[in-house]
Amino acid sequence: MLRSVYLIRNLARNPARTALTCVAVALPVMIFVLSAAVIHGINRFLDNSARQLRLAVANKASIVNLLPAGHRSKIESLDPTHERLISVCGMRWFGGRVEGDQRPLSTLACHHDTFTTTFPETNLTREEEDLWLRDRQALIVGSGTALQFGWKIGARATITPSLPPYKPMEFHIVAISRSKVDAITNFARLDYYNEGLRAWGIATDLVGFYFVKCASQADVEHFGRVIDELFANSPDATQTQNEKAFMNEFITQQFNLPRNLTILAAVTIFVAIMAAANTMSMNFRDRLGELATLKALGFRSSLVLALIQSESVFLCLLGGTLGALIPYVAFTHTPLREVTVPLIQHLDIRPHVCFQAVSVSLVIGILAAIWPSILAARLKVVVALRRLE
Repeated sequence: MLRSVYLIRNLARNPARTALTCVAVALPVMIFVLSAAVIHGINRFLDNSARQLRLAVANKASIVNLLPAGHRSKIESLDPTHERLISVCGMRWFGGRVEGDQRPLSTLACHHDTFTTTFPETNLTREEEDLWLRDRQALIVGSGTALQFGWKIGARATITPSLPPYKPMEFHIVAISRSKVDAITNFARLDYYNEGLRAWGIATDLVGFYFVKCASQADVEHFGRVIDELFANSPDATQTQNEKAFMNEFITQQFNLPRNLTILAAVTIFVAIMAAANTMSMNFRDRLGELATLKALGFRSSLVLALIQSESVFLCLLGGTLGALIPYVAFTHTPLREVTVPLIQHLDIRPHVCFQAVSVSLVIGILAAIWPSILAARLKVVVALRRLE
């Protein structure tokens, strides 16, 4: 009872310091929760890529370097029956923007005849697939992109590519992708994109990379070796990887989010420990006389230590709980749950991550009180009271 009353009175003694300390703990915990959600989303994306039984064939020198369009027929010749090597789809990224809107698009031009076979997760209906095959200006839009721009099936969309010649291109939206993992990427037909390039004298016999759909995991491993052997002595040697490895390498080279977010979370938690420790040290100095009086009245050092530890733990738990609840509520029960992010799509704030975050705040509270607790244990009543004279 005494400890509870003393704790409440101490926290209410300096409300500004208490509030700032809670915020100093809540922000790093919030970063921890969001970082964990992003890393989970990336891992989920990569695991889905592994299940698709696809190979990614890129230029060995760099993914930026293009590959000849003729590579497709050579890859297909490795299995003329298409029983093990089901389909090959060449792609060329051109990004894009909508006029008057600064939000970037992720758009790929691809071989239309093999796209739906290579990427069955788009789940197009028969009618949508027929439109895709008949209309050169057909565009398959990611569900998240369609929501952001208000695009509907049957509407027209004008996209300005992010690459030269930067000429606006008009598309007909024939389908909205039903992929549960990729809600951002749009797909256009490569033959239509090449028409625009030819008009400006830009080479059209090139693709950025190929995706190869295989029948089994054994075929993925087999053709991963065979394709690279096929082009080993050509000027355009290839590097073939399973889709998960390819996407993981792309993410690492471009963003390396998992590592950077882990470092960010660690740094901010360290800052929270320092902030909480500084607060507890100031509280100890402010209450030096009170603590000395308690010891002079016969209270044991263990009680003084418990008072300091309980105040630190309660303060950090309060901040940690707020830091965990805010992103959970925001991305689960508000319109923010509809926000899509490239690769990871929707932020999935899982309850057990929130519990982990609260546990982290508990550790912060314990660590922050270590030094003040040591000072309290060494406190000599006579010296402390004399210092206050």
